Amino acid sequence: MRFYTLSDNVDTHMGMRLAGIEGEVIHTAQEVSSALERVMKNPQIGIVLMTEKLINTCPQLIYEYTGEESI
Repeated sequence: MRFYTLSDNVDTHMGMRLAGIEGEVIHTAQEVSSALERVMKNPQIGIVLMTEKLINTCPQLIYEYTGEESI
C-alpha cells in the first residue's frame, strides 16, 4: 500500500517527495476530480493525502469518497 499526495502547493509536493511520497500539483476542481478518479483506480495506492485548499474546492466529491460530511 502506497501513499499519494494531491497538493496545490509546490513546496508541499516537494516535501512529500523528499519523504518518498509521490504525487502531483493541481489547482482546479476539475483537476481534483480527474486526479482522484485516476488515483482511486490504482490498487497500489491506499492513502491519498490532500491539502485543505484542494479539499475545499470540491467538498461534495471528497464526501463521496470518504462518506464523511466534515473533514
